[in-house]
Amino acid sequence: MIRQGLMAVFVELLKSKDPKTIEVILEGLYNILNWGAVYAQDQTLKENPFLVELDNLGGVAKIEELQTHANNEVYLKALRILENHFELDNII
Repeated sequence: MIRQGLMAVFVELLKSKDPKTIEVILEGLYNILNWGAVYAQDQTLKENPFLVELDNLGGVAKIEELQTHANNEVYLKALRILENHFELDNII
C-alpha cells in the first residue's frame, strides 16, 4: 500500500482540521517509518526509503509545523516522529 500512494494520502491528511485524524495519521506514519528503518537495515540500504519519500512529499515540513499545534497529543506524536527518525536542529 505504501508503494501505491498511501504516503501521499497521509501527508495530505496532515492538513486536516480534526486533531483525532491528525493523531491517527501521525501514528500510522510513525509505524511506517519504524518498519522502513528495519527494512533498510535488512536490505543494507543507506537510508530509510520511507523517510526519503516522506521528505520528497513535503511531509517532514508538515510534521515540523505540527509541533505548534494547539492539541497536545498532536504535538507529542509529531515530536516523537522527529526525535526518533530525524536529526533535530530545533525542537519547539
